[in-house]
Order: sequence, then C-alpha cells, then structure tokens
Amino acid sequence: MTDTKLINLLKKFSPDEMRELEKYIASPYFSRSRDLNPFFKTLKQFYPDFSNEKLSVEYVFTSLYPGKSFEQVKSNNLIKTLSSEMFQMCKEFLIQYEFAKDKKRREYYLLNQLRKKKHSREFEKDLKKITDEDDFKNKGSVEYFIENYFFNTVCREYYLDNDDFKNTYESVLSSGEFIAVMALIKCLRNSDERTLADVYNLDTRYNLIDNLFNHLDITSLLNEMKKNNDRFYPYVYTYYLIHKLNTEKKKEIYYELKNYLNEHIDYFGKDELYILKSILLTFCSIVIAGTDRAQFQREQFEIYDGNLKLGIYKRSSEEDFHVVLFRNMALTSAVTGEFDWLEKFIVKYSPELPAEHRENMINFSNAMLFYFKNEFEKSLEYFSKIKLNLFFFKIDVRIFQLRIYYELNYFEQAYSLIDSTAHILTDTQEASELMSVSTKNFLKYYRQIFKLKQTKKTDKAELNLILKNISEEKILASRDWLVSKINDLNTG
Repeated sequence: MTDTKLINLLKKFSPDEMRELEKYIASPYFSRSRDLNPFFKTLKQFYPDFSNEKLSVEYVFTSLYPGKSFEQVKSNNLIKTLSSEMFQMCKEFLIQYEFAKDKKRREYYLLNQLRKKKHSREFEKDLKKITDEDDFKNKGSVEYFIENYFFNTVCREYYLDNDDFKNTYESVLSSGEFIAVMALIKCLRNSDERTLADVYNLDTRYNLIDNLFNHLDITSLLNEMKKNNDRFYPYVYTYYLIHKLNTEKKKEIYYELKNYLNEHIDYFGKDELYILKSILLTFCSIVIAGTDRAQFQREQFEIYDGNLKLGIYKRSSEEDFHVVLFRNMALTSAVTGEFDWLEKFIVKYSPELPAEHRENMINFSNAMLFYFKNEFEKSLEYFSKIKLNLFFFKIDVRIFQLRIYYELNYFEQAYSLIDSTAHILTDTQEASELMSVSTKNFLKYYRQIFKLKQTKKTDKAELNLILKNISEEKILASRDWLVSKINDLNTG
C-alpha cells in the first residue's frame, strides 16, 4: 500500500497542508458522503514518507474495523474504495486550498454574487476597497490583465443592471483595453519563449501569435500610445524591448531594458519582476558564452543580489529555491570574487532548496567557493561528493574537474575525463546546441594547451595560434580560463 496514487500524493503534502486537509475531511460541508476521518487518521501515522512496512491493507482494515476478520477479496476492495474516495477528496481539497490563496479570483466571484443578489451597497463598498488596494502580486503579467478584464466585466454587468450607461461604457472600454494589452504582451513575449525553446533544443512551429504580431505596425502603435500618454504604454514598451532583445540580441538594448525596468519598477508586481529579471539574466548568460564575459558576469551578480534584496528569487514563499538558479548564483558570485557573499548565501538559502538536491548544491557551491579561492584540493574534495543526477551537474563538474586537474598536473585523470565528457555530449539529447558546442570547443582547446604544458616546451608560435583561434571562436566555455593558461605558458 506504500506505492498507491493516494500515498504518493500525500507524500507531497507539507505539514501545513496535512493539517488543513484534516480539517477539510472533518468538515460536514465538504465531506458529504462517507466519513473518511478514521481512514485519514490511520494513514496520517505514517506521514511524511509512508515507508513503514507496517503500512498494509490488512493493517489499515484491522485499525478501522477492530474485531472483524480480514477477508482477502472483500476487505481489499473496501480499502481500495476508501482510498479512491480519499484520493478524490484530496484533489478537491487542493482546488479549495489553491482558491483560498487566490485573492483576486475570490474578489471577482464575491462581486459577481453581490451583483446577482442585487446588494448594491455592499457591492460598491467592496468595489472601492478592491480598487483602493490594487495589490496585484502579478501586476504587469498576462494574468494581471486577464484578471482586470474579468473585474471590469463584472463592473459592466453591475452598471448595466443599474442603468448607469456612462460607467457601463467605461467598463466596456476598460475590459477591452485590458484584453487587448494582454494579447499585445503575449505577442511580444513569444520571442522570449522561442529563445528558451532554442536553449533547450526544442522544435518550434508556425503559430497564430507570431502571425498576428508580424502583421502589426508596432512602432506606429507605440508612438501613438506615447503621444496620448496611454496608461498601458510602460507595459507594452517594456515587452517591446524584451522582443527586441530576443530578436536582435544587442547589448545596448539590454541596458535600455534594464534602465527602463528600474525606472518603472512600480508598474510590476513581484511575480512579474521575477520573470523580467530572469529575461535579463538569460541574455547575460548568452553574452557570457561569447567575448564580454567579465562585464556581464558582474551584471549577473548585481541582478542576483538585487533579486534577493527584493525577495523575487522564487515565484512564491511556498515554493522551493530552484536548483538551477541556486547553482547560477553560487557560480556567478564565486567567479566575481564575492566569497563572503557566497558563504552567507549558502548558509541562509540552502535550506530552501528541494530536499533531494540540497546536499548536491551545498557541495557544488562550496566546490565553487574553494576553486576560485585557488584551494584546488579542497574544491576537488567537494566535487567528488556530488551525485551526477542532473545533466547540468555532469557538465559543470567535469569542466571544473578538468581545470583542477590542469592546475594539479593530473595528466591521466584529465585525458580520461576529456574522453568520457566527449562521449556524453555525443550520446545525449539533453544538452542544448549552445551547451554542446561550447563544451566541445573547450575540450578541443583544453587538450591542445594541456599537451603543451605536459611537454614543458614553450612554442610561442603554436600558443599564439591557439590564442588566435580561441579569440575567433564565437561559442566557448571557460574562454577566460583558457586564455589565462596560454598567457601563463607564454610567460613561463
């Protein structure tokens, strides 16, 4: 019974959710058929891992029906029925649990019910309160404009019911504006979705969103919005800059977007700021694979630091710290020499990582810390503790192990690791083209440089040729490190 769909779902519940679920099951309003309280209490003893061998169909049956004999078929079917009903109740609970947290959706439904009940005084009182608060966490997002569309729709119905045609017309216009802006933003954001698809090596297809945008005169539209001081202009222009950044990939557009976003930060809620800052970080990552590495690593660090201060390093307080984001923060802070910052970061934020990846990320972060402090043996010790259960670990760890092997003159280990890494990149479908090309190029130049170091003969012509090839390579992992090793050999 430890591997049923009910148990697998209950394993995912937090302690708070389990407490709320128990109240939900005990409520006569929600639990209108069979009383599942005893069944839940029996299962709850085995929370959170439900791995105790004692948890069996027979144990559950005898706990629920003491003194009754366990019959293989009949009793099994009864417990299966209870499990099925409990599983369905858990799903219903999750709907209610999510709805309870969705303040804006609840406000809409309340207003609509007050309108239908013709309780005008209470409707207008709640309408004023909602309007005054304007506390959309997702302000500026596609969802924000959809929510405002529904909000203005219920207002339209209310004013129409009360023969207030002026406000009815205004609500019609506002609801139309919100849905139109939502469509515009979705069109502009589609280039960002395509960029992410390219990073993950996904196929793209024809879609109506791009087709619609390609037939718009966006420049003329923005000029008209700006001239009329349109309240939606900062939103549309922000996403227009994102579109330009994704399609033109120019550094000057990055800085324009970054500065414009900082100037209009109050237009966006925390949820959407998280997304917008992630777009800036994605661009920095692309540039870092090129030639402006140091400049944009510092940009990345400043964005990460700012995100932590703003509390926008994850979508909500209930979610885990995303393992890839944590890795990027650790790596960037180590590369930029922010060692004190990194030490504090590991201590403060590692408890928020998913439990299954926490130890790996702590080891990885400490390996980064000691590597960039030139304590290579200690770094290698932490790298050796990492379980390579995520693909990016396989590449990250191998590249840094190769760099350490170079520093410590571990020739045999280095050549063995070069070959195994090349095989992984050839055999896997998990690596994006960007990651695959940049890593293969690194292995090529690493082998050439390490061979020259091993011979202990300085061939300046050959070193300069490698340096020239590296400078002309568009996509290359650890470019700065490779250049520094050539310079060391040239001056050695």
